[in-house]
Amino acid sequence: MRRKAFGAAAQTRFGDNAAVSAKDMAPASAARRDRSEWRAPLLNTVENPDYKACGELPAFAPKHRPALGIEYAVKPPKTDLMYGLKLASCAFFFSLAAVFTVTSAVEAREIPEDARPVAAEHPRAAEAIEIFYNERGLQPFWLTPADGLTNADHLLSALAASSSHGLSPARYKYDRLSVEVGALSTDTSFDERARIERALSSAFLLYLDDLRAGAADPEALDLKVHVDPARPDPLRMLRELAQINDVPSVLERIVPKNARYRKLRDALGRLTIQASSGGWGPTVPGKGLKPGETSVTADILRRRLIAMGDLPPEPELMSEASSQVSTYDERLQGAVAKFQDRHGLNADGIAGPATLRALNQPVTRRIAQVMLNLERLRWRTNQRLGRRIEVNQPAYRMTVYDDDDVPLHEARVVIGKSERRLQTPEFSRSMSYLVLNPRWNVPKSIVSREFLPEAKADPKFFEKQNMILFRRGKKIDPLTDVNWEQMTPEIFGDHYGVVQKPGPGNALGNVKFMFPNGHNIYLHDTPSKHLFSNEMRAHSHGCVRVERPFALAWLLLSDQSADPGAMIENILATGEETEVSLERPIPVHLMYLTSWVDHAGTLHFREDVYGRDEALARALHADVEERQTSGL
Repeated sequence: MRRKAFGAAAQTRFGDNAAVSAKDMAPASAARRDRSEWRAPLLNTVENPDYKACGELPAFAPKHRPALGIEYAVKPPKTDLMYGLKLASCAFFFSLAAVFTVTSAVEAREIPEDARPVAAEHPRAAEAIEIFYNERGLQPFWLTPADGLTNADHLLSALAASSSHGLSPARYKYDRLSVEVGALSTDTSFDERARIERALSSAFLLYLDDLRAGAADPEALDLKVHVDPARPDPLRMLRELAQINDVPSVLERIVPKNARYRKLRDALGRLTIQASSGGWGPTVPGKGLKPGETSVTADILRRRLIAMGDLPPEPELMSEASSQVSTYDERLQGAVAKFQDRHGLNADGIAGPATLRALNQPVTRRIAQVMLNLERLRWRTNQRLGRRIEVNQPAYRMTVYDDDDVPLHEARVVIGKSERRLQTPEFSRSMSYLVLNPRWNVPKSIVSREFLPEAKADPKFFEKQNMILFRRGKKIDPLTDVNWEQMTPEIFGDHYGVVQKPGPGNALGNVKFMFPNGHNIYLHDTPSKHLFSNEMRAHSHGCVRVERPFALAWLLLSDQSADPGAMIENILATGEETEVSLERPIPVHLMYLTSWVDHAGTLHFREDVYGRDEALARALHADVEERQTSGL
């Protein structure tokens, strides 16, 4: 059917699905590429005094200048290459370590000690390498000159610049390989050259695997993460590499090309340059500021927002070396509101305690967040774009896309509570139907944990909630057929069931959206509309409650009905549970991004509501640390 625009009548009931303005959709200007010089990401030694823990810099300076990486708009201070690489490696450690040094809601949350594995080399990598060299008659590939440089030079350049992806060169044993390749001579034995050849192939396959599918195994990190990225076949990739025999182009080709990854990677470059230039300046003291206030604190706030990019530079102010007395004027209030909006806070322009906590986070912590979310995007490198629904849990937001990253429809959502068993999982499925006037088949855990105490206090509880009580599948009367005094949670949960009939007060509202999965998770309406106005919206038992659900239903049915609004109204009027199949199923992705760049080019951050940043940071940090200490 032909898609129609929202009609006035439909808007009244289904909500305002206003189109995004052309101004909002304008893409951010792409930074000009200049590959003449590699600009290593550096960390600010002032904000990070632990930098000295990195130890002495190596005395050698290998010849390999990275040929790949991000080019930044602001040129960092000139530095020796190895010094830059050493700082970049430290940036990885201390940026991830910063996740654990800040006070946040997740510090008290239990993170399982065994949830720290990181994907090692592909299980068939060693076998593939042996087959590859046997097929070549043991002829070298990496140590053969090409265009004045060996293929190894090109690979080492890419590994050195891996920090621009939020990865650590140490993961690929860059330092050791650089020394060994640089020390090659005519006196180097055949066996030693063969060992280095195989080590370079191993590093290439690991780097390839990391960029195509991520360095961590997402499903091993957390029981609530169900993302299984497809990892490339190592032997096929080695054969293709040798056949093409153009290492720079292959290395460029394996970098994720989607706009979302590219924008976040560019943001990492800008943040690391800011860190190397001194960070965002002094933190804002006190518990809060109000518009109209005149103080030195307001001046510190103004300078920090300028450094963060939320307030345009003020030449007269920035010429002053130290903070001066300043007024919290409308301009500053607007900048605070902008900062609040991109951090998921109520954008009232008032710098209260919550806003100052977010504003005073060090740039290193934000670098860590970007690194972790680049990793999450690599898990989904093969995820098809185009028409889809995404729910970003830390943002408490659902977005419908027609193509790429331009939103077609957006809505607030309520997700599962922070308690581990109630957290909303991460996974992807295809939505195939929706249900109008749905019944609620109450999960056993809710029946035994929450409804039993209510029923013991008042056996009329089920009648008041428009619910039916079943015992072994047979409808019973809760007033006469149950001995509530002797009922236990185990018996009630195992032998009794509860169904809430359609109608006012139904926990699923008037519509639910089904994408069949093994987690019993779906999107649905809710009678508790007031929760959508909260900043923190983790209140459900795991399913996702959607604001303005009929706007979503209208959009999904507009492909198959000339008047989806009338169709929905007619079904609702019957009061009967009705399933409506989607002629065009749509992919649904329940995601977890605490940092991203939106379609307008704005960098966002959110709180780690489920502590999954912490678990991922531990895994990545522990992996690199183990490789450095064990020589893996």
